[in-house]
Amino acid sequence: MRIGKELKKLLLLAIVGGIPVGVSLILPYGTFADIDALPAHPLIVHGVIVAVPVVALWIILSMWKPRVFTASFVPMYALSVIATLGVVAAKSSGASLTAAVGLPDPHADSGNRLIPVMIALTGSLLVVYFLRVVRPIARLDRAATMLAAVIALVTLPLTYIAGHTGAESVWEEDYAKAQEPISRENLVLSMDEVARRNTVDACWTVVDGVVYDMTTFIARHPAGPGDIEDMCGEDATEDFTGEHAGQGEPEKWLETLRIGVIGS
Repeated sequence: MRIGKELKKLLLLAIVGGIPVGVSLILPYGTFADIDALPAHPLIVHGVIVAVPVVALWIILSMWKPRVFTASFVPMYALSVIATLGVVAAKSSGASLTAAVGLPDPHADSGNRLIPVMIALTGSLLVVYFLRVVRPIARLDRAATMLAAVIALVTLPLTYIAGHTGAESVWEEDYAKAQEPISRENLVLSMDEVARRNTVDACWTVVDGVVYDMTTFIARHPAGPGDIEDMCGEDATEDFTGEHAGQGEPEKWLETLRIGVIGS
């Protein structure tokens, strides 16, 4: 009686999970193109990059704990189906975004490879459940468990590559450019000259005797523009060191804005 009940449960889950995945694969081009007039691809990809590793790690860890696997099978399978749908939607929305701005081949290729891998991973859960709960066959269960774990492991680098290559195409150039010094000179300036640059359109400040042009950084300051505006035209050594002394990143960004030193 229990075997029949578990088999029905498994078949129902296979149908409930398989239908939306199958439908998503045949949806027309442009189905996932945009959300509220913005490209949907970045939003979907962020979801995929979180969901896929969670599913993969959950599977890897639970496979070797039969009770954990059985108890968490339904939510784990549901999340795996959702992640698979996300991967399919990411591919579709990526194709739409390519038509608008282009996407790098490594990003698209890694996303394409994730689709069959995630389908295989989701299917492997059903197989393991069948061999472990519905029709227990220890030898086949071990083989299916190993296969599911291998597939789960494969998803991790594929997901990383998809996320990394996407971020690289969007941010690498701008991020590198932002870290370049705004000036290669080391001017000798007076405090009077600094004091005259005391507006958001021309904002100079001094920290430890070094002059920095903060104008372009006002809008980029993570804590908001107000703190930077208060530094304009001032010796802000006490304020900066009190807030950021010994912090590598603030000091790194400050150094890119260096234009000179205060003369004696």
